[in-house]
Amino acid sequence: MESLVRKYQQKYRKVEGEMKRWDELQSRLLSHFGSASSIIDRLEVLREKKNYGGLTCVDGVKEALLGKQLETLERIFSTMKDILKQFQSIVVSLDKISKDGSQLSKSESTPSSCRMKIGIKPSLAECVEGLKMIHEMHQSEYLLKVSLISALTWNTSSREIAGLNQFLADQPNISKDEVQGIFGVIFAEEN
Repeated sequence: MESLVRKYQQKYRKVEGEMKRWDELQSRLLSHFGSASSIIDRLEVLREKKNYGGLTCVDGVKEALLGKQLETLERIFSTMKDILKQFQSIVVSLDKISKDGSQLSKSESTPSSCRMKIGIKPSLAECVEGLKMIHEMHQSEYLLKVSLISALTWNTSSREIAGLNQFLADQPNISKDEVQGIFGVIFAEEN
């Protein structure tokens, strides 16, 4: 059983790597979301002819500025979609790790030994359940991110953008305390 727990610890190290990648992507997504928000706010100002002052006499200035801003916004939207694809690949990886962990416990233990603990080492059931919970948290968060990013359009109001940004920054489906608790149980003997 001890060697089996070590195999699970290896799986958790892979999960840890994926979670670091997740955090990096989260920072990038928030940065691009902020850029998109700024452009969307700017579009409202650029639509009003009165905001051009002396430039109103320049033919096509309003259309040119709006066009450039919309072009930049489309590039940012495309980048955010690419980041979402990377989030999805992490969710797929976490799902595979979770399923592999479940198979590992089924193939190398009996149902009664799955709940058995030796000293401070976690039971196999705890190892399997932890992997499953981490996958489910990240999958729910990924689905929320997809929903939030798809709600952001060139005509989203400033108030809506602020709400979307807050949801995006908070990551409500991933409890850092719960994740740390899972890792604490799995790596208890190393501390």
